[in-house]
Amino acid sequence: MMIENDQNGTLPELQEPVPTWDKPIEEQFATTPVTHDTFFELVFQLKKIACTFLMYLLPLMLRKQLDIPNLKISVRRFRDENFQEARADMVYEIPLKKNKNKHVKIYIVIEHKSYDNSHTMSQLLNYETQIIHAEIALAKKKGIYTKDFKLPPIILVIFHHGEEIYTGSVELADEFEKIKGTRKFTIRQQGIIFDLSLKNKEDLPHDPDVPELYIALRIMQVIMNKNLDEILREEYLLEELKPYTDDPECRKFARLLACYIFDSNRHLTQEGGKQFNQQLQKTFKGVKIMWSPLAERYIATGVEKGIKIGITQGREEGITQGREEGITQGREKGKEEGELDGRIEAVISILDVKFGEVSETIRDSLCAITNINCLQELIRFAAKCNTFEEFYKELESVKHKRS
Repeated sequence: MMIENDQNGTLPELQEPVPTWDKPIEEQFATTPVTHDTFFELVFQLKKIACTFLMYLLPLMLRKQLDIPNLKISVRRFRDENFQEARADMVYEIPLKKNKNKHVKIYIVIEHKSYDNSHTMSQLLNYETQIIHAEIALAKKKGIYTKDFKLPPIILVIFHHGEEIYTGSVELADEFEKIKGTRKFTIRQQGIIFDLSLKNKEDLPHDPDVPELYIALRIMQVIMNKNLDEILREEYLLEELKPYTDDPECRKFARLLACYIFDSNRHLTQEGGKQFNQQLQKTFKGVKIMWSPLAERYIATGVEKGIKIGITQGREEGITQGREEGITQGREKGKEEGELDGRIEAVISILDVKFGEVSETIRDSLCAITNINCLQELIRFAAKCNTFEEFYKELESVKHKRS
């Protein structure tokens, strides 16, 4: 499904490409992880998921007036206060039912957060202001910008999932200093909060015709949970996808889901990954979906390097132990070393892309780790951390705990 850009088309392409279903998942995430943000954006670009979610989220009075099945999904690009490009996580344009004036619609603007934030409403206000500017420009272009012109309503939504509940306000006025005599002059707009941290799984929207929505929400709800392995073992989340496994869109969704789980959950163990992979194999027979493209790339590199090392070592050992026995032993040892090297290279490459050149201190510390599971945990943490310092602290913790 194509995603529409800003109506005016005046901004150049974003420096970072917008995640979209028009490109293969493997291609988009060959060198970058599937983060919480990218997973949210891709899932809620699917029109059937967007419609089902809005039918659950919006008040009944509003739903009755909206032609939700004919919503339009757009990627809105803006300039922030530093003239840097930014975009709202999701913008839906929805026409009204039986509307004689065809330009009348409403906007739903959603900001996704995987952490607590006290100023999300002002961030949404920035997007709202930009939409207003775009609507006025469009009205002028169409020749309908008269004294009777009215702006479309804009509804602001905060979508949150995290380890703790969202504590920020959904009232824009709460982000301003409260000074006597200024109340009536302060911007007052209330948003809608959808906080997965406060939802029981029984309360999540669960439409059997759109099982992807429930599965995506449930995974987002538990992705940061230390008991994810247990959840994957007890809940067969993918069962409802079975009737749709021949649908290419369903297969793409499953691939994205697997990438998200392996890339963004630092608590997932090797056993937990195996549990989820078994669910995938049972649901999508004959389809191997295990590692994210990023991890697969470096693991494959490590295995190839290990085989070469094994051949060399095997030849050397074969001088005294016999050629055939030496090569066999050398290959086994080399493959193990190569897999370690491959995971170390994966961590370094992720850090290099995110933060720049990796210091010798971090390189030496990584090379000192001989536990494959430890390195796999560090691959996932490298994709999530925000600074070198945060990663180094985790690295030292892992070294003392398991190396």
